[in-house]
Amino acid sequence: MKKHILPILIVVALSSCSSDSIKEKINKAGDVAGQTAGEFIEGASKGVKKAFDVKLKLSDALVAQGIALGKCSVSSDSLGSDNMLLAYIIFNKDFKGTLTAKVFDENGLEMGRSKSAVSSTSGNAGFVEFHFDKNTHIGSKNVLELD
Repeated sequence: MKKHILPILIVVALSSCSSDSIKEKINKAGDVAGQTAGEFIEGASKGVKKAFDVKLKLSDALVAQGIALGKCSVSSDSLGSDNMLLAYIIFNKDFKGTLTAKVFDENGLEMGRSKSAVSSTSGNAGFVEFHFDKNTHIGSKNVLELD
């Protein structure tokens, strides 16, 4: 019996309101729900981003050659899933050579390697892409190194 009281009360409440008033209330409720959902999604995406923050270690040899790192991210190329590293490289000295990015699993075992030929002058910076094998899936527990 108690289960039937709530629907009856809702019907009575809705029938006592004008149709314009109902539409306004529905629109207002939808607006509040939309804002709440938007805030939730934004918060969740920030949480995922923090949980999957790319940590790239730079070798001592590259540091000695004037290389520094900026923002780094992982994405997918046309062949795989989470198999591309995009690293913003800062050149504090002239540099011409090959950079090698390596991916290690949580046990320290190497699971991917990619090379990129780079040439830049001191004071320049830019993004360098490292495309790994399509079977290399870079996850939050992986360690990345740049040599």
